[in-house]
Amino acid sequence: MIAPHLISESIPPLHIEDSGDQALLVMLEYNVSQLPVTDGELYAGLVTREDVLHMKPLSEPLKNFSSSFRQPFVKSTAHLFDMIKAAIEFNVRIIPVVNEEQKYLGLVSAESCLRAFAVLNSLKEAGGILELEIAAKNYSLSELAGIVEEQQSEILCLYTNINHAEQKVEVTIKLNTTEVAALIAAFERYEYEVKAVHNDTEYTADLKERYDSFMRYLKV
Repeated sequence: MIAPHLISESIPPLHIEDSGDQALLVMLEYNVSQLPVTDGELYAGLVTREDVLHMKPLSEPLKNFSSSFRQPFVKSTAHLFDMIKAAIEFNVRIIPVVNEEQKYLGLVSAESCLRAFAVLNSLKEAGGILELEIAAKNYSLSELAGIVEEQQSEILCLYTNINHAEQKVEVTIKLNTTEVAALIAAFERYEYEVKAVHNDTEYTADLKERYDSFMRYLKV
């Protein structure tokens, strides 16, 4: 899933000739606190409501303050994970998308990224979730997948986190089944430590509730 698939057509950018007053009106109309700024077809940067409110006077065009524009963006080839990384690094809720010539193509919202992330991670699919840990030197993705397949199950999604201090790999997997007792026993035979088990009915309901709560927050 790449950036052009998630671009919003409903929120227009500001133009560098727009005044601070105009910028605030557009932000109010679309209920956003951040907007990209274009110079012709090119991306010039991003401004926040706070940036605009610090402009003196507000009748001045945005170009007079372009040196203070923030510069978050992703290229049109960026994957969903790249967009999420940019949003976190720049602490923004919208990510401008540009091509190789820095032409502005549109923006991707944090809400769109979260929805795409939920789809990518099979949030709506039934299945249990296991949190495992194993020594880094013993970790093998093919072995892990083989253990799951031996138990007539499938991995819907998988994440790893390397604990460098302890030289261990922490693995979170979502499965296509809630019957995980046999899988737990199998992993323990292969020296995986089962750190936590989340049954689909309980865990996914909680995860969905958090997801829905966060989506409501984004719309505030």
